Parts: sequence; C-alpha cells; structure tokens
Amino acid sequence: MNLKFAYWVPNVSGGLVVSKIPQRTDWTFDYNAQLAQTAEQVGFDYALAQARFIASYGAEYQLEALSTVAALAPVTERLKLIAAVHPGLWHPGVVAKMGATIDFISKGRFCLNVVSGWFKGEFTIYGEPWLDHDERYRRSEEFIRVLKGMWTEDDFHFRGDFYRINGGWVKPKPVNQNPHPEIFQGGNSKAARRMASRVSDCLRGDKMV
Repeated sequence: MNLKFAYWVPNVSGGLVVSKIPQRTDWTFDYNAQLAQTAEQVGFDYALAQARFIASYGAEYQLEALSTVAALAPVTERLKLIAAVHPGLWHPGVVAKMGATIDFISKGRFCLNVVSGWFKGEFTIYGEPWLDHDERYRRSEEFIRVLKGMWTEDDFHFRGDFYRINGGWVKPKPVNQNPHPEIFQGGNSKAARRMASRVSDCLRGDKMV
C-alpha cells in the first residue's frame, strides 16, 4: 500500500476545530501559501481546502475552496490541491469547467472532494432545499457522474433526478489523470460507503492528518 499524506488547508478562521481555546492558525491567503510551500517541502502529497459558507465552529471568515486551490497552484509545484464542493450549492457542469481550468493551470494537480453536506443552515440560508440524508448522497452520485462525463466525453448527455446535461463538454480537458482528476468523497454512513464504491476514487472519513 502506497501511503500518502494530506493536510487540512486552514482556509477558514477558528483553527478547524470546535474549541474555545485561541488557535494560532490563520485563514489568510498569505499564510496558506506559506503553509502549502512548507507542506510541499516536508513531503505532504495533498492539501484539502474545505467548503464553508457561513460561520460554524468559529469559522467566521472563509476563503472559498475552489478559488483557494486555484490561487495555491502557481505558488506550489508538486502538491496535489483538493477543493471541497457541496452538490446543491454548485452545478456539476460549472464545477467541471472550473476544475478543468484549475487542472490546466496547475499542470494536473487538481482534485475534488464532494461533500454531501451536514450543515443544514448552509443550504437554507441560500434558499436551497435540505434533502434527507440518503437523498443527499443520491444527488452527490449524480453530481460525480456528470463530472466524469464532462471531463472525459465531447458530447455528454445525462438525465437524472437532479441534473440534466444535453450534449455538454469542457475544453481544455483536464490534464490526463487516468482518466480524470481524483474524486474524493466525505462520509461515514452506509449510503456514503456504497456510493463511494460506485463512483469515487477515495472515501474520506472525519479524520485527516
């Protein structure tokens, strides 16, 4: 087994922990650029920027994940950059285009973490419906199937319960990553594990170094 190491990008305030103890991490881009370069130098393989839109566990300030990894690409050379997204708040066709762009800029280092969502307030504050647990994973599975189709086909059609694609494509395609950027998925439930076995490259639980 080829062991690889990843770290949570502190792109939100609060130190990524539920604690009232003052944290010494910073959420700013300058700090994150320095941290990514250090992680690269000491041998980390991945950096994961989380998706957060409103305050939770002290995360009053948040840098959006896709924008953050796009900005980290030019200041790193080897580190693979994972951005988290929530189906329901993003359309997979838009994410496919953004991901392909970041992958092109980073020369093949973009990855995606699809998070089905646990924080109801992040959906309701934007007027989006809050689906039942297993329905959120059904939507995420369609989301990933659309991503893969858009990244690998030139005339992609999809008709699901949540998404419709009528001859979609993105150019430039992602840099060859056998055959698309790595797709990570968050979750611990049976629904998460079953879905991951069908469409994801890696299932991420609650723990990451």
